[in-house]
Amino acid sequence: MQQKGARGAERKYDLLTLDQIKAMPIEQIATEDAHLWLWVTNATLRDGYDVAEAWGFTVRSPLTWVKWPRIGLGNYLRNNTEHLLFATRGKAPVKYRSQPTWFTAPTTDHSHKPEAQFSTIELVSGAGPKLELFARRRPPQTPDSPWSAWGNEIDSDISIPDYPVPSDFDDQTERS
Repeated sequence: MQQKGARGAERKYDLLTLDQIKAMPIEQIATEDAHLWLWVTNATLRDGYDVAEAWGFTVRSPLTWVKWPRIGLGNYLRNNTEHLLFATRGKAPVKYRSQPTWFTAPTTDHSHKPEAQFSTIELVSGAGPKLELFARRRPPQTPDSPWSAWGNEIDSDISIPDYPVPSDFDDQTERS
């Protein structure tokens, strides 16, 4: 889900192409009965549905983050929302069905998602292990819902075949 241009995400960090993201072996990493929560921007909303499907999930609903206090940029309309697509596969139970489809939270630095996402995910998806992909910081830990993380800006807890991140190489150096 590339975001190029003078104001795009590629100026801030390395990006994968949409095809590279869709080819990730998430279908093999996730349990048979699982939830997927996938962040997308307005410009990549359709791509998010394609990614979820490529990974073996069905999108059930978007959860929209209304950002404040500032309004974002945009080519056509001023974007002040992002969406967290809620998708499922198998029979993973939904533990809380009263979650509204939107929430407000302040913006911080570029691409920093609101901390409220973690409590919402735990409320809807329930206890059990969770994995944050493309993490730029460590998710908060709770006793009932331990979080693992993978990304190129943190020490990753897992390795994904054909998708190396710096901590994959750090581990090899430490073992030598």
